[in-house]
Amino acid sequence: MQTKTKEPIVRSFEPSARFDRLTRVGNVFMRPLLRSRVGRRIDDLALLTFTGRRSGRSYTFPVAYHVLDGNGVMLTSRAWKANLRGGVDVEVVHRGARIPMRAELVEDPHEVARIYGTLLRRVGAEKAKLSIGLEVAGKRLPTDEEIEEAVGGRRAAVLLRPR
Repeated sequence: MQTKTKEPIVRSFEPSARFDRLTRVGNVFMRPLLRSRVGRRIDDLALLTFTGRRSGRSYTFPVAYHVLDGNGVMLTSRAWKANLRGGVDVEVVHRGARIPMRAELVEDPHEVARIYGTLLRRVGAEKAKLSIGLEVAGKRLPTDEEIEEAVGGRRAAVLLRPR
């Protein structure tokens, strides 16, 4: 008799290498779009610009942008998040406005899961995969503990506060 392993109700959506390549190409178009008049109408994306810790180079990435408790929030599993450890001054272009902000990287698994859970309840399970990078199986929303198991150690949140 074969035993079934229980599928998790939530899992972290990690894009394939092919999707990553498409994202890089798409980013070339998104940067000027988000800076344009059309970008003023896009609420859930922003441009994040920061300086690399080691290279000293300026980097700009389109990111999913959310507002939580009056602060900007972005979620990431990308390696560049290490540049934001310890708090870093960044620039965010959101809805056409350039905003100097302070980015604080949140890596504590409990706090990251709480932030993901709050945003998941806001965006809903159907939009979660593309909006916050979580795939939800089944009818119910996962608990923060289930979310922590899915994202723990692999994902982080970045809190963005105006300077």
